[in-house]
Amino acid sequence: MNHRFGTAFRDAVEAYGRAVSANAEPRWKLFSARMSSSSLGRSLGHVCLLLLVAASCSDDPAPPSTPRDQLEPGETCDNRHELKLTMDPPEVIVAPGATRPVRLTIEPDACDPITARFASANPAVAVAPREAHFDLRHATFDFLVTGGALGRTTITASMAGKDINDVPYTATVELPIDVRDPAVPTCDATSNAAGTLEANNVALHGQGALAKAAVSARPEAFTRADEFSLPAFPGEVACHPEDLTAKLPNAKLRRLGPAVTFTARAPLSMAKPLRRDIDFAIPVNPASFPSGARLRHLTILYSGPRAKEPRPIPVSNARIEADGNDYVIKFASPWLGTYQAAVAEDAGLKRRTRKLTHRAVIGFSMGGGGAAVFGLRHHDLFDVVAPLGGPSDWTWLLWYLEQYPLGGFCPAGQTCEKVAPNRYPLDEPFAHTMDYDHWWYEKGNGNGGSFPRSEYIQIFEDLALSMGNGNGWNQESGLLHMAPGPKPSDPWVKGPDGLDCTYTVEPIKDDPNEKKQREREAACRTWRCDPKNAWKAETNYFDDEFNPDGTKPVISFCDGNQNGESPYTNTFAPGGQKPVNLLLAVDLNGNGVRDEGEPIIRSGHEPFSDCGADGLCNPDEPGYHPENNPDPNQDDYDYLLNPNGLEGNHRWDPGEPFQDVGLDGVPNTASRHVAGDPGEGDGKYTETPGLSNFYANDPHSMLARRTTDLPGGPITDAALQRVDILTDGGVRDLFNFASVASHLKGQVFGRNGANGLPLRSVAFYNGFDMLPGQVRGRPDDFSPALLRWADIAEMPSIRYGDLDASRQQIEQGDGQHVGKANQLLFRLETAFFYVGQRWPDADRRTTIDSRDDAATTTINELGVECEVFGKCEKIFTGPTTKRTGPIAVSLPPGYAQKDNVARNVRYPVLYVLHGYGQDPRDLEAVAIFTNNFMNGTNRSYATRLPKFIIVYVDGRCRSPDGKDECIRGTFYMDSARDNGAKMDAWFNEVVQYVDQNYRTMPPSEVEVTE
Repeated sequence: MNHRFGTAFRDAVEAYGRAVSANAEPRWKLFSARMSSSSLGRSLGHVCLLLLVAASCSDDPAPPSTPRDQLEPGETCDNRHELKLTMDPPEVIVAPGATRPVRLTIEPDACDPITARFASANPAVAVAPREAHFDLRHATFDFLVTGGALGRTTITASMAGKDINDVPYTATVELPIDVRDPAVPTCDATSNAAGTLEANNVALHGQGALAKAAVSARPEAFTRADEFSLPAFPGEVACHPEDLTAKLPNAKLRRLGPAVTFTARAPLSMAKPLRRDIDFAIPVNPASFPSGARLRHLTILYSGPRAKEPRPIPVSNARIEADGNDYVIKFASPWLGTYQAAVAEDAGLKRRTRKLTHRAVIGFSMGGGGAAVFGLRHHDLFDVVAPLGGPSDWTWLLWYLEQYPLGGFCPAGQTCEKVAPNRYPLDEPFAHTMDYDHWWYEKGNGNGGSFPRSEYIQIFEDLALSMGNGNGWNQESGLLHMAPGPKPSDPWVKGPDGLDCTYTVEPIKDDPNEKKQREREAACRTWRCDPKNAWKAETNYFDDEFNPDGTKPVISFCDGNQNGESPYTNTFAPGGQKPVNLLLAVDLNGNGVRDEGEPIIRSGHEPFSDCGADGLCNPDEPGYHPENNPDPNQDDYDYLLNPNGLEGNHRWDPGEPFQDVGLDGVPNTASRHVAGDPGEGDGKYTETPGLSNFYANDPHSMLARRTTDLPGGPITDAALQRVDILTDGGVRDLFNFASVASHLKGQVFGRNGANGLPLRSVAFYNGFDMLPGQVRGRPDDFSPALLRWADIAEMPSIRYGDLDASRQQIEQGDGQHVGKANQLLFRLETAFFYVGQRWPDADRRTTIDSRDDAATTTINELGVECEVFGKCEKIFTGPTTKRTGPIAVSLPPGYAQKDNVARNVRYPVLYVLHGYGQDPRDLEAVAIFTNNFMNGTNRSYATRLPKFIIVYVDGRCRSPDGKDECIRGTFYMDSARDNGAKMDAWFNEVVQYVDQNYRTMPPSEVEVTE
């Protein structure tokens, strides 16, 4: 296996560090060249959606007083960098007599008190404050803009500075202001327009009052020829006759413009989502926004054939743009239908007290799943949970795995048309399909590993070793991870000379047992892939899909060989030498080995109809019509339209019909099935213990409150309001983690308050450049310090990569499992700044380096030397679990500086979980760029990343006392097996150890604006 994630990551970050060291204001382009050989209309979206700040300053506030000589011991200040002024928001649209709060921020720190002066180009339109005072502890100034006479003006703030040669200059920033009538746009039937969208006509506009309303798609969407293509289709932009906000009276919404209907006719269907987002624009008047509202408060209402009653839905890339002298809200969505923009009347006015634990957990890939599982199980311990990729939603992912990677075979007795692996039906934006013989792997430098068929199998098996086999129930002791049938005494299980071959750890480099691990792995592989040692049931292994009469032989098999073309590089080829524990095949030709096309048995649960609690699938619901009324009872699950729906939610729910025939799906086989048939005739729905264990550890189920037995207690509404969740995923991730993240975010959005609106704001961003504060269309110029958090949704999800990327971009890794080198770094930067923004009371001062003036004592059992160096490593053994594994700790700048130690400066903690097959020490290079962001003198106290401790937690399979925990990755969950890794419990011990040995920040309470 060729895992490049750790190496590519180190290369990227080290190059970034060199760029930072050499340049005061580093940009990605400074080090993209160094990475070239590595594997790896005017937007106003922030314009008038303004946060009511805690306190607005008067025109002439009292000057602050923190001169340079009041620096704390150990603190430094360097203002030789170019002075920069920033307005947030960068433009104001306001009605006469209405107000908008604005914040002026300076960079770098004001080492000595300094004053900014304001001027208005037209005081009759908007009056400017006179001046603002700044010092070392005050890098921001808040003021109100009050709309005067109708018209446009500019408020300019200016500040005197000196360059490094002591030459004076003036830094300025302008705040454009548009004072306009707050009346919202309207429309009528004369505004309707129809046309055809196609490659040569990619946008359809309304007319008259709806001339600025539009639906559009990229030209590439019409010219490509795969599952993500759009056919030419006739459509219409029309004025909807009703105000959708009137349908939600408890929400107290203020409409911003008319409701606009976007329809399409065949070959498209209004009854299902597109496989990609398309773009919409609807007219609004930003001057009608409530005074305290920001873009994160925007509510997009939707109705359509599957959503009869209007409802809020999360959309992608929402922003306000000027269109001539008017404004539109632009956004993207996979659903055609009726849209209207609105904002709650009290948006930005509600404040609440939030308890901070000063801990956060993020992870990549396997670690992303671990961050979601551990973070939400222990939500009381964390302020932020950030799964970056990874299996963060087992409900959807397990269904997908069953249907596609384990599917693609024709049921017994049927004749099936051959389907290309990318053309299986799937009503899911951004997701690709596959089948067992054609696993997805798109070539490119952004996958973080080669992921051949053998590794797919290994990952599945490590999951089964953790939770148990979700695809079948082996009732033999110690074989919960295996397919039902084999026994401990069978040659398939018991290898040569009595060697236990149920599974073998992948040899761990430099481990004391590495030689024995390699010998055992080789011996078991050779033994088990010899056909004479395979497990076989000649008859009576029943399966409702592929062996209903039990007359065909069923066999164990080896896999792992491949011979395919990208993106289905992992196409099955005979001769594989990777034993498959959790699956069995129907040997249709009776030759004793699995051949292409021979089906895989799926027996994870009894057959059921996913029709919802009413027991009626859509065609049986009164009034059903496939296009006009596809969901009469309005109970269909969709992560955007109805995340609380039960029909089609990929799980069995009480009230749904099921066949009480046991896991084999065939009646009357309980006494005849060679492996037994659990659940047959017991009067209740049955699923494997492995499947139940996955659901018990499923973040989706925790947020949906299907799983409530959690160490942190159920995730109540109050708990969900306290913890923040960031997700991301690549649009061509081999495991569809962008879709996984979408379904998880759906469960967040499905939590409504008493007013019927979501408790937390959720939004999708299709690219880092779509985040407020960034320059749209320039994804390589991402700067995390410029993120405009007041406009970003509380619970964002970022889909990185371009669905229509060129072949060259794909080869560079665009949108893949890890992403291009810069995408990987942007993912990290976004996560770190998202976490840091949640800790307003953390230390942001610039400090003397620990090595320049170090402390001599510490509470750390490892001593002060590693703290001075900024990196401590320990082989940690949990006092209760007795599990042993490495942890690595990166300390913030100045942690061991003697004055900071004497003042007992304390720090929040960010726990970082690594990917499959990695070691926690593979990620320590993160500190190269975090330290620059934490101690950068080009930023100010208001924009600098706060200092925090980073702890990298082990998730690799280990071999304590020669007993293998698993193969390569633990997935950070407590194994259901007695000898398996108890990662949840061990991780909890790590948290306690860190609090005992490092100066961690205690809990506190802060006031936040919802």
